[in-house]
Formats: sequence, structure tokens, C-alpha cells
Amino acid sequence: MEELANTTEKKEKRLKITWKMVRKVANYFVPLITPFLCFIITEFTWRVDSKGVLNSNPFVTISTKLIILNLLLFYAFWGICFSIIGRSSVASYITIAFSFIIGLANYYIMIFRGNPITASDFKALRTAFAVSGTYSYMPTSKVIIIFVCALAVAVVNIFFKFKLKKMQKIYSKILIRVIPAILCICVMFGVTSFISRQDIRKIIPDFNATLFTGNVMAKEDGLILCFASTIQYTNVDKPDGYSPEKAKKILDDNKDDSVWKTSSISKTSPDKNTFNTKAKKANIVVIMNECFSDIGILGDLKTNIDYMPFTKKMMKGYKDTISGYYYSSVIAGSTANTEFEYLTGDTMAFLPPGSIPYQQFIDQDTESMASDLRSQGYATIGTHPYVGYGWNRRKTYPRLGFGYMRFAIDMTGLKKLRIYTDDESYYKYLKNHIFYRRQPFFSFNVTMQNHGGYAGTFDNFNPNVHMTNANNQPTDNYLSLIKKSDEQFEKLIAYFKTRKEPTIVVMFGDHQPNDYVVEPIYTNKGRLVTELKGADRFERYKVPVIMWANYDIPEDNKLITSANYMGGMVTKLAGCKTSAYQNFLEKLRAKVPVICSQGYMGTDGKYRDLETIDDYAKEIGDYRILDYYNLFK
Repeated sequence: MEELANTTEKKEKRLKITWKMVRKVANYFVPLITPFLCFIITEFTWRVDSKGVLNSNPFVTISTKLIILNLLLFYAFWGICFSIIGRSSVASYITIAFSFIIGLANYYIMIFRGNPITASDFKALRTAFAVSGTYSYMPTSKVIIIFVCALAVAVVNIFFKFKLKKMQKIYSKILIRVIPAILCICVMFGVTSFISRQDIRKIIPDFNATLFTGNVMAKEDGLILCFASTIQYTNVDKPDGYSPEKAKKILDDNKDDSVWKTSSISKTSPDKNTFNTKAKKANIVVIMNECFSDIGILGDLKTNIDYMPFTKKMMKGYKDTISGYYYSSVIAGSTANTEFEYLTGDTMAFLPPGSIPYQQFIDQDTESMASDLRSQGYATIGTHPYVGYGWNRRKTYPRLGFGYMRFAIDMTGLKKLRIYTDDESYYKYLKNHIFYRRQPFFSFNVTMQNHGGYAGTFDNFNPNVHMTNANNQPTDNYLSLIKKSDEQFEKLIAYFKTRKEPTIVVMFGDHQPNDYVVEPIYTNKGRLVTELKGADRFERYKVPVIMWANYDIPEDNKLITSANYMGGMVTKLAGCKTSAYQNFLEKLRAKVPVICSQGYMGTDGKYRDLETIDDYAKEIGDYRILDYYNLFK
């Protein structure tokens, strides 16, 4: 019996020793594997679409080398937290929380916008929260499962952990805490700098550095690595050959406005003055219509009723109308960038992907269509029936030359459709408070009615347009909103037809809607909207533009352009003096009719990416210089 007891005691002792060793290993193994699990948590959280379908596997789409770079960032982040706090469990909690939150944030951003989160997005957080009301935030079951898994990893870290001993001596703290933290920071900066190299594709061919297809970039590189690569885009480098003197010389060479005599928007006889009205200066009304676009151009779209009959009528050859399409630099969001291009003549093509000039770069008086017209005696007015801090407009508009601003808080009589101001009450306010002026005026107005999101039902909105060759509620809602905009635009044109003062009305959308709105169109073609590339993806940035006047202007319904050119065209059509910058742009438009953040077109109408500028290197090089000069001097 005594021998049996000794044997049992020895077994128990061995088990205790074994368990102690296992626990000791686990105390290090669990915390050290946590950053790897956090990488998985982040990637699988955002790769679930709005229907709960996992649309890609990170271990399939991300190469081994890029997975290692992603892991270096996760481990460095965990290492910084551990070095500062000294407890593995707390470092793990922070890393787990960060991983799930950024994955979840990108999950929603991909649903709403179709592009991943970038470094510049943090400057737009206030505006993002302000317009978040109509979006649905109910996560899918798969996202909830991932959250439970993240919670489980956190719980395991409660039981298996290690910590740094308290140190009284300074050199010990430096050796054990400060130096490792600095090394981890160096790793993060090192990885970020490495992937920002111009020759990164030669070193790692699998690395995707094209934010043009940001959703593909995030899938192929990993979200954290994709985000880190966008940090480089928050600064703007001087273009090659830049100097203020060089910019002034280019402007001096373009003071002569004779380019407009042979412009494509002039009549066939270049010796006739085709732009001046009888009053010489016309009122200018610009309606930048929130998310107004014709998604029918993307493919087979059948509906029970026409969703924009009046707009299509105007675009088929309406009297005293120039119409066609322009290519926006943004999609499903970043409205302010279209404003920026239209008003300044600058282009997002030369600025960091994901940047918002209104928030990042316009911190001083900047030449724009508004400042040019103000110097010619125009009253310059900027209005938007929403919050003034949205996209920093209340601060930016005066810097662009607007002498008068009105936002929702300043307006009366506004009514809602869903949760945003409808076009009808907004136009009524403009008629009663803005358009009555006798002094020549330039009124730049941004609507809000059609803002995303489009999913769900609303007590004050009954959609009446429905797809007949697909079933998708967000698409029906979107098209029904466009129908209402079209109706109000028709009434606005009818209003100006009765006015004696010469007036030119310009209407264009700021961008096309979210991918989930147009998804049925591509599904009918057997394609995935998220995988469009090149010229096919470029068409997602194509938006209608209409320039109509209640006086004689040239007529053309085949305009193809971009927002940066339109301000100069409208200035000339109104009978006003164009700036040297606008004259330069009109010369450039004759050779490069389209240039935006997504690429450009030459006179042959073929799409080219921004890295292929050999055919127009001189002209685009000069444009880069003027673009930088106008923003930064």
C-alpha cells in the first residue's frame, strides 16, 4: 500500500510539474500568438459583405511576404503597448480591441463607399458622423461570430499572461521598456517606409499600390498594410521643375483668351462673339446635385418608369444647352473633392489618394471661380442645406472667395425626405432668398436629398421607381430619389425661363452611388462590381452634366470632360473674363479632355492611367506646376 501511495504521489507530482511547465509555456505562447490572431480578426471582419458572405480569404489573396509585413505591424503595435504598460494581458486587450474596431470600421466603409479606410479619412471623421443617419449599422451573423471569437481570445489572455517586473533603476527601465518600445516604433516606420518606395513592385511584385481599385488593394495587401501605405499620401511633394517663377511664367503666357474663339464650346464661326449676353454678364446658378447620376449607362437597367425623363430630354439636344458627361474623381462620397475641382480648376489627379483639400490644404485665400467672379463685381454665394462644418465648408468658402454663405441652420422652410433636406424646399428657399438679386450673382449650391445610404424604409418616402430585371431595394430607393430630383430640376428650369435676367444654370452630380446600388446591373452581366479594373472601373465615375441658359449659347450634347474644366467653360458662357489659369485649362482640354484622380483621356477617347502621361508630358507637367502653385504658392 505504501508503495502504491508513493507511486501515486510521484504521478501527481509529475502532473503538477508538467502542468506547471505547460502553463509557463502557455503564459508566453498565448500572448505572443495574439497579434497573429488579431491579424485574422481584422481581415475576416471586414471581408464579410452586407449579406453576410465572406467575399475573400486573406490567406489566399495575400502573399506570404505581405502577410509577414502585416504581422510585423501587429506585433510592433502589441510590443509598444507591452513595453509601456508592462502587462501582456493589457497589451493583448488593446491590440484585440484595435483589430476588431478597425476591421469593423472598414466593414462599414466598404459597404457605404466601396473603398477601404485611408489615413486621410481621420480628418473627415466629423463629417462622416454627421451624415451617418441613413445607413444601417446592423452587423451580419458572421461579424457577430468574429466578435465572439475576439472576445474569446481576450478571455484566454486573462488566464495566460506575463508581466515585466517593477524596476527602480532608470537604466533598467530604459533597457527593458524604452528601448524595446523604440525598436517597435522603428519597425512600424520601417515597414511603412519600405512599402512607400517607388520600386516596391520590383521588390515585391505581389504588392498592390493602386488606390484606384482600393478594395482590391486591401484584399491583396491586407487592410493594415494598405492603410499604412496611404500615410505617404497625406503630404504633397513639389512637382518636378516647380518654382513660383515658372508658374507665373506659364500664367503670363496664357493671359490671352483667344483660345476660346476655337473652343469646342463655341459656335462654328470663330469670328463671332458667341459668349456674351445682351447684358454682358449673366447670373450663374450651379446646382451640384448630391449623388445624381444615370446608372443606366453601366449596363442593362430596366425600370417600370423613366427615372430621369427631363434630364435625358435635355441631353438629347435641348435649345441653348450644352450637355454630356464628366468624369468625377470620387465615388459614393468625398463630395467636397468635386466642389474643389469645379471651383478651383485644380485636379485630384495630382493630390494624395484619399485626401480632402477642403480639410487639408486650403488654409489660405485660394484663387477660384468664386474669387475671379467676385473681382468682376459678382455677388458670390455658397449654399448647402446641411451642417456648415461638413467638409470644413464654413471656413473654406471665404478662402475661395465666397462673400456670402448659407447652411441649414441659416435657412427657413426646409423639409425632409428621409432625413435629408429635399430638393423642392431647398430650391424654394433659393428662389425666395438668393435668386431675387439684381446684382449679377454666382450661386454655388449643393443639394442633399440623394445622399446615401439607400437601404431600408422611411415613413416619409415611398419609392415609385423599381427595377424590373432585378430585385434590389437600395437600387429602387436610389432611382426614386433621382426621379424626384429630375422633377425638381425641370421646375427650376421652368422658373428661370420666366426670368428676364440672363442666367445660366449648371447641374451635375458629384459622383455615382455606392457599389451595392449598381451591383444588380453588373450581376446581370455576370460580373462583380468590386472587381472592375481599368476602363471598366473608370465608367463608374461618369456623371451627367447640363449647362442651360435662358439666352443664346452654343448647343452641344456630346460633351465629355472633367470637373476641373467646367468652371472656366461656364465663366466664358456667362460673358465674363476668364483667368489665365482657365485659359490654360481650355488649351489643355483640347488635348486632354478628361483628367481626374482615376485617370485621363486623350483626344482619341481612350482611357489611360495617371502613370502613362508620355503623350502629354509637357502639358500635364505644366498643369502639375499650376495646380501646386494655386494651392500652396
